[in-house]
Amino acid sequence: MPRVALKSAADAGRTFPREFALLHQLGGSNKDVDTQALLKGADVYGDPAAVKGLLGGQDAIEFEQLAKAFAKPSQSGSVEGPDGNCLGWAARDSSGTLAPYKFSRRQLQPNDVMIKITHAGMCHSDLHTIKGDWGPAKYPVVPGHEIVGIVTDVGSGVTKFKPGDRAGVGVFVQTCRECGMCKQGEDIFCPKIVYTYNSTLYDGTPAQGGYSTHVVVDETHSFTIPTNLDLAGVAPLLCAGITTFSPYKDHGLDKPGLKIGVVGLGGLG
Repeated sequence: MPRVALKSAADAGRTFPREFALLHQLGGSNKDVDTQALLKGADVYGDPAAVKGLLGGQDAIEFEQLAKAFAKPSQSGSVEGPDGNCLGWAARDSSGTLAPYKFSRRQLQPNDVMIKITHAGMCHSDLHTIKGDWGPAKYPVVPGHEIVGIVTDVGSGVTKFKPGDRAGVGVFVQTCRECGMCKQGEDIFCPKIVYTYNSTLYDGTPAQGGYSTHVVVDETHSFTIPTNLDLAGVAPLLCAGITTFSPYKDHGLDKPGLKIGVVGLGGLG
């Protein structure tokens, strides 16, 4: 198995965020990466012939070489909407039909992390919102609040994450951190909460969700994801999973050996 050599995770995450995230999905940097995993990934995301050429008898591959071999042009290169730095899938009206949409994520602030999204779960809330079932939506809407991926860049004040770490984002991305609820750790009840999509950020720009290439969010509202968990399986835990597990924690029911049923209406019962 070849070793992928990386000089600087920070520089790699900024220069090749997509390929940097792919590498960490496939095994990481500066350690052995399974050859078959690289070839399988190349079939979907890159140039199989170029990747095979790099694997020919080499013990180590420079990350920059691998990144170029995986730099497959997007199949959605021509998109509607204004110019921006992020590509998402948005609904424009209550039909709920999703189509490519280009928009801009904010520039990295001192406490922000940039996450290259690898998986986004589909919650029924997404469907209700884009179809206007809960009232008029703020179209265009990029849904998705079960977000997981790889950190590709961090602000100067971030202490919780570093480039290459796994991270997740749930149903909200901003709270005031000054009210009684926030100070008790109950940010979800903050009167100034900003939801991950169909909401307005404090700077006045639309909040757009995880059906997109990347997200920028304060580290306070980002979650670390253990390396032993499958990223695809983690995504639903950020909405349905935590909704049902949180009461267990709050009421001391998170003990081994207990048999517990969830009674409720809708998808969580």
